[in-house]
Amino acid sequence: MFDSDKQEFADILKATMGVYRVEAGPLVVKLWWSVLNRYSIEQVKEGFSRFVSSKESKYPPVPAHIIEAIDASYPDGRPGADEAWSMIPKDEFTSIVMTDEMSEAMGIAQPLLNDGDKIAARMAFKEAYTRITEGHKREGIQPKWFPSLGSDKEGREAALNHAVRLGRIGAEHAAGLLAPSQAIAMLESNNKTLGIEHKKITPEQAKANIEKMKAMLKGVCNA
Repeated sequence: MFDSDKQEFADILKATMGVYRVEAGPLVVKLWWSVLNRYSIEQVKEGFSRFVSSKESKYPPVPAHIIEAIDASYPDGRPGADEAWSMIPKDEFTSIVMTDEMSEAMGIAQPLLNDGDKIAARMAFKEAYTRITEGHKREGIQPKWFPSLGSDKEGREAALNHAVRLGRIGAEHAAGLLAPSQAIAMLESNNKTLGIEHKKITPEQAKANIEKMKAMLKGVCNA
C-alpha cells in the first residue's frame, strides 16, 4: 500500500473491529499497517472481506488471519510445508522440479536425514521452509522453480511434464533437458494443449533446436 492508502486502511480496520465492539486506536492501526503495508489496498480489502465471511470470524481478527486470507485469495504457487517435504526426492533416481526455498530448507534437514533420523529431518525441514517462505512473502519475493534431475530417465520426463502443466517451468526449458524423442513429444503435447498449429520436425531438427536452447540457457546463466 501507499501512504495515500493509510486513511482508507484505517477506516477498513476500524469498521471491521467495530463489528466485534473492539476499538482500533492510533497505535493499533499503526501496528496493523506495519504488518500489512506490503500488500495492495485491493488485496487488503479482499483479505478483510474473506475473513469476515469465514468460520474464523466469530472472534476479532489478528494480522495473521488477514495475511492467511490474502494468501488464499492470491495464491503464489508455493506448496505448503507438508507438500514440499513429500515432493523432496529421498534417493538419487527421482527427479523433481523444486523451489529455491525447498532446496535451502532441505540443506538444513539433510544432515539429520543422513543420520537416519527422518522424523527430526522432517521437522527441521518444515520449520526452515516455513521461516524462509514467510520471510520471502514479507519481502515480496516470488518462488523460483528449477529442475533437480535423477538418474531415472523416464522419471525425468514425467517430472518435467508435470511441472510444465503447472506452469512452473517453460516447455522449451523442459524439452532442452530431455532426449530428442522425448522433447518432441513434450513440445507437441504442449502446443496441442495451447491450440498451436505446428509443422512436424525430424529428430535431427529437434536435436539442433535443443542444442540452441541449451546454448541460450547457458548464456543467461553466465550473464
